[in-house]
Amino acid sequence: MADDPALAAPPSDASEAAPDEARSTSGLPFGLTVDESIWLAAIGIGFAAAFGPELTWMFGRWMHSEYYGHGLFIPLISAYLMYRRRDAVAALVGRPDRLGLVLVIVGLLLHLLAAVVDVNFASNFAAIIVLWGFIAWSWGRPVALALLFPIAYLSFMVPVDRLLIDAFASPLQLTAAKMAAGFSGAIGIPVTRDGVNLSVPQYTFEVAVPCSGLKSLTTMGALAVLFAFLVKGPLWRRLILVASALPVALLANATRVTLILLVAQSMGANMAEGFFHGFSGIVVFAIGLLGLYAVGRLLRCHTLRNDI
Repeated sequence: MADDPALAAPPSDASEAAPDEARSTSGLPFGLTVDESIWLAAIGIGFAAAFGPELTWMFGRWMHSEYYGHGLFIPLISAYLMYRRRDAVAALVGRPDRLGLVLVIVGLLLHLLAAVVDVNFASNFAAIIVLWGFIAWSWGRPVALALLFPIAYLSFMVPVDRLLIDAFASPLQLTAAKMAAGFSGAIGIPVTRDGVNLSVPQYTFEVAVPCSGLKSLTTMGALAVLFAFLVKGPLWRRLILVASALPVALLANATRVTLILLVAQSMGANMAEGFFHGFSGIVVFAIGLLGLYAVGRLLRCHTLRNDI
């Protein structure tokens, strides 16, 4: 990187090559110089000031939303993926790309509009656009493309649960109830279904919104996309792997409801609605992981890539 443009000056002056002696050998990430790191820290402070309230709102949703408990892990995963590619990224640093500045401006305008109409999640998406645009503006398009997946993956951390509930909760509730009724009947549980209500002798279970499978779908979707990125295989097979998140999540959730009915039938309603109801969430997650891995094996997309 000895002749690559430096980040220490604003982008308008960054086309001039940095002197060899300015390049730090202090072991800073991505081969940054001390001056570049200071400039980057200043930009980071400005970013936090602009998006601080929205990022705080998002963190609060992670802590309290039933559907985005996984959100806390998404930035950690993205940061790790970027760290893993630090050497390859450092070798790609080139001339700043003015398209990145355009993306920064677009993201800031979207953030302003979202603030006016008070839509927090839109501001969080705007922050991701600004982040990616800043990378292209500062280090060039090759670096931005190399980090496209880790940056885009941050989209899975943005809580859009209210939109998902309005759009998908009702059909997912009905689907879960139908599947669980079919599974229960297949293993000999006498069950009747009335819409989203499932009845066994002396117990009725409502497949409410939290039990619709939406939580499973948001988590499985994020896992499927990450899995498809990490494994070897043709693009079309990995796209099928991503698409499998929906049936896997539905299957896992229907299995959970079936097990709740089985416990209620054999051990009583108190057991079904108490400890097992909470514990069955872990069962759903385990079934989902096994299901995704099984699909990957079937598609021959289960070997990890060597370049990550």
